[in-house]
Amino acid sequence: MPIYSKDPRWIKARFASECPRCEALIKKGDDIFYFPNGKHVLCSAEECGGKASREFEAAAQDEALMSGR
Repeated sequence: MPIYSKDPRWIKARFASECPRCEALIKKGDDIFYFPNGKHVLCSAEECGGKASREFEAAAQDEALMSGR
């Protein structure tokens, strides 16, 4: 499945911040789920980044299947 520059993806945090969904502390170097379009992130907790990652992967697979890729 192709990966586009605006697709959300897992990256390492470059600085400390806070997850906007659960308010957990994100430390530099932690895995985070990054949304390039809005330039926001979610922590790696299952209910935050984990859920968003699974939802995106499911949508991307559905799109690939429906478009014949």
